[in-house]
Formats: sequence, structure tokens, C-alpha cells
Amino acid sequence: MKIGSQNKWIKLFIQIIFFIVLSIWFVYPLQKNGIIYFGDDMKYHVNRILELINNLRNGNVYPYIYTYTFDKIGYPLGIFYPWVTLLPFAFFSIVLKSTVNGIYAGFAFYTFLTLVFMYICVKKMNKSKFQANIAAIMYAFCAYRTIDAFSRFALGEFLAMVFLPLCLYGMYAILFGDKKDWPFLAFGMSFTLLSHVLSTFIFTLALLTIFLIFIWFVEDKINTIVSLLKAGILAISSSAIFLFPFIEQEMFQKFNPPSPMDITSTANYMDQIVQASLRNSVLRSTSGIAYGIGITLLMVIIVGIVFFERFDLTSKTIYLLGIISFVITSTIFPWNLFKNTPVSLIQFPMRILVLTSVFLSYSGSDIIELMLSSINSMTRKKLFKISMILLILIPWFSSISQFKKASQSNGEIYNGSLVENYNGSLKEYRYGIAWYLDQYTPKKSMPSYKEIENHLAIIDGKKEKITSIYSKPNELIYKNLKIKAGEKVDLPISIYKNLHVYQAGKELKLINSKRNTVAFRTNSNKSVVVKYVPSIIDRLGILLTSMAWIISLAAVIYKRVKYKARRGTVSCQSNT
Repeated sequence: MKIGSQNKWIKLFIQIIFFIVLSIWFVYPLQKNGIIYFGDDMKYHVNRILELINNLRNGNVYPYIYTYTFDKIGYPLGIFYPWVTLLPFAFFSIVLKSTVNGIYAGFAFYTFLTLVFMYICVKKMNKSKFQANIAAIMYAFCAYRTIDAFSRFALGEFLAMVFLPLCLYGMYAILFGDKKDWPFLAFGMSFTLLSHVLSTFIFTLALLTIFLIFIWFVEDKINTIVSLLKAGILAISSSAIFLFPFIEQEMFQKFNPPSPMDITSTANYMDQIVQASLRNSVLRSTSGIAYGIGITLLMVIIVGIVFFERFDLTSKTIYLLGIISFVITSTIFPWNLFKNTPVSLIQFPMRILVLTSVFLSYSGSDIIELMLSSINSMTRKKLFKISMILLILIPWFSSISQFKKASQSNGEIYNGSLVENYNGSLKEYRYGIAWYLDQYTPKKSMPSYKEIENHLAIIDGKKEKITSIYSKPNELIYKNLKIKAGEKVDLPISIYKNLHVYQAGKELKLINSKRNTVAFRTNSNKSVVVKYVPSIIDRLGILLTSMAWIISLAAVIYKRVKYKARRGTVSCQSNT
């Protein structure tokens, strides 16, 4: 092996170790106490992870309906809420034999990917390794990403932020860069969809807006549009494992929009957002308190004004996009115009801060790179680089210390009810906010929602509470039912496409139910099994995604081998 090649691999190894250390640092201040501090959506997402753990231990990787958690009502969360990118949390929990450590390992793993993706994307925009490092660190440790991870425990949005740099770079490459990099957009959007539907919607709106604005400045419009279409086709194929079952259920019956919000009332005043940023706060939001972007990115906005003239055209555009997206999150933007439009589905304008964070992280790296270029001494350059990294990490550590102190170790009082931190129990985590079980309950079942939640069955016209429900992957077993052969039974589980009922080893025909729940006539007095059986469409989604991943991976390996072979040939020719 040549010396140059050895040095390359050594530098790569050091870079990876550096990112691993930073990823561990992101979780260590909280992980060392052995609990997960309470976040807004913790109950919801911890139980999603527990469901996956139970399924993996029983040899299943795709829980269409949740049967171990969420009150065992056959909740179709695996169909309506993406689960693929949640698998590492469950995997680490099993390997480490600790749900707490497994969840923190998941956070560290995705922090590592965030650093890697941001670094690669900035490097591919012809920036230096130092600038790519600064952008990656600034984004991975930005206030809003920390808020998503710990304060809100908004795992879906947190995971979507991992893939946002890929989406944005992919669009940049299609418009102005190397169009061969269109797969960045495809897989960025695909894995965003496999993480969080709402973030996919937000990213799509943002990318579509960017495309419609800048396509007019592109000379080769036809190839640009072709690249975009290829990215779209691959994105759909790669996410078909979730997308196909989701669409199948949506076409089967009507559902209410999940957690509808008045977007005009959830927007914060600009002074609230700025104050939260100045306080560098990542504390959980309460009435009158907004989430911000942190002191570091707020300083990027201010200092960026001074350096704006020295930015190149791309950097100026990204800086302006950062400011525009920041302003849009506030009441300055006329959200009332979008109140009754699909845009209102985003629920909270603050979600747009994910875009602000990535744009301003890039701009921050631009500013620091320009400052570095004015220093001549190599020693001072090194000191400056270290100082800039610390300048990013120290405010982050300060904010996480505030969060930890406010949360306390044993719980806190919030809105008059006891809120507890999570200590790793494999039982349902039942503290905190509501289950949101109504979110994916069919519209026709909503009048009977409370009966479903309380496990009230209707047996031969009489309501009876079921107490013996046993779980298997995608399967609920109802035992000790007081039933006789030929009786009509209406179980407390909403009807969904692909649900089947079995008794005494035979499948029973479903009959109409006023509650839009699983109803049938018994053939004996034995236990009843309700099972989700994947349809042809479900299996086609798995097949299409598997093919997209395998073929794409094979293409990458082939191109890499071909590239090395070509370099080897050139090297041999030059030596002769």
C-alpha cells in the first residue's frame, strides 16, 4: 500500500473516531444517570420502541398493528407511523439489555449519521474539510435538534433532521451541481418518509418552492427535470415498504386528520423566539414560552450581515434562506392565509426551524472559514479551529445542563399531574400525556372510541369488559370470553383492511358492526384470535423497497470497484 493511500485511510479513521466521540458526547450528560428525562412525546415513542423490542424478540420486524403496547387495542401505528428508522433503538436495547441505554445508543447512532451526512454534503459543495466539520458540528449540536431529541422527544422529527442535509444537497446537485448526485435527494426523502410523514410534507413543500424559484436560472432544464423525476421514482420505491400499506388503509376508509391544530394560534411572536434563542434554552415549552434556534445560530444571523458581501452566490442564497425560514416560523408570516389549506397540517410553524438550523449551520461554517482565511500563522490557525469547535459545544453543554437541572432526577410536576422520567421498564410506559389513540381510529369508529379504549365487547347484545388479552406480533388473542357457538360477538378493535378472525383453528367471516369494529359469529366457546395478515400490496411494498436498496447498494459497489480499477490502470501506465 502506498504512503499516500495509508495517510488517506489514517485521516479517514481519525475523522470517524472524532465523530464517534462527538456522538457519545451528545448523549453522555443525560445517559450517565441511567434514566431518560421526560420529554413531551416520550410516552408515545418509548412505547413504539417497546413494541418493536417485543416484535424483534419474537422474530418479527414489521408490526403492522401494535399488540403489546398502546392498551392492546390493535392500534395500527406500524401502518400510519413510519417505523423503519426506529429499529436501531430497539436493536440496541436488546443488545445492551437496557432500554434506557439502547435509546441513548440510538440517539448517538443518529447523531453520528447526522455528522457524517452534513460533512459529506458540505464537502461535495467544494468546501474544505474544516468547514465541513464546523457545519456538521454546528448542525448536530444546534438547539432545535437538541430540543427535538430531549425536550420534545419528537423522535420522528429528530430522525427526519438526520436526512435533511441529503435532501437539500440532492436538490442543489440537480439544479446547479453534479446531476449524477440525484440519489442524494431520492434516499434523503425516502428515509425522511420512513421516519416522519409530517416532516416529509414540510421538506417537500420547501424543496418544491426552491425548485420552482431556481429552475428558471438553470440552462439545462430538461436534464434537471429528468433527474428530479428519477429521484422521485427511486424515493417512492425505497419507501414503498411503508407507503403502500399506508395508502391501502387510507383508500379503504376515512380517517380524521391526526391532532388538528389552528396554525394561526400555534405561531409564536418573533420577540418570543429571539428571547428563547438568546437564553440558549432547550427547556420544554410552556404557555408563552417559545422554542428558538440557540445563541450560536442567532449569532450567525447577526455576524452574517457583516460577512454577507464576502459570501459567494450559493452562500448568500443559503444565508437568506436561513433568515427567511426563521422569520416564517413567527407571526410575522401571514399564517391566517393558510388556516384552511393543506399547509395547516404542519400543526406548529416552529417545525420549520429544522430548515433554519441546517441553512444557518452552513452559513456559520462559511463565516468561520472566512475568518480563518485571514489568519496567517499556522499555530494561530490551529488554535482558532479548536476555539471555534469549543464555541459551538460549550453553549450546547450549558443548555443541556439547564434541561437536566429543570427535569430533575425523579420527575416533575407539570400541568397539575405527576410526570415521571423513564427508568427502562419493559412494561407500558404509562405516565404523562395522552395516548393519542384516536389519531388513527377510523372515522366511523370514533363515536365508540371510549368503548374500544376500555375493552368493552358486545356479546349477544350485552356489553362486557374483556380482561384477558394476550399478545403476539400482529395478533391479539382474546381468552376467557363468556361465549357460545352461534353468538354474535363485537370485539373492541376497529376494523382495518387485512384483519382476519380465527376461532378453533378456522377463519370466521366478518359481519357488519355499528361501531365499525371486528364483529363475527362464533363457532365455539374457545378463544378468539384477531390477526393482521399482510396483503399482496403490503408484500409488494416490501419487495419493491428491498429491490431498491439492494440494486442501489450494488450500483454503488460496482461504481466504486470500477473507479478503483480505472485508477489502478492509470497508475500502472504512468509508472511504465
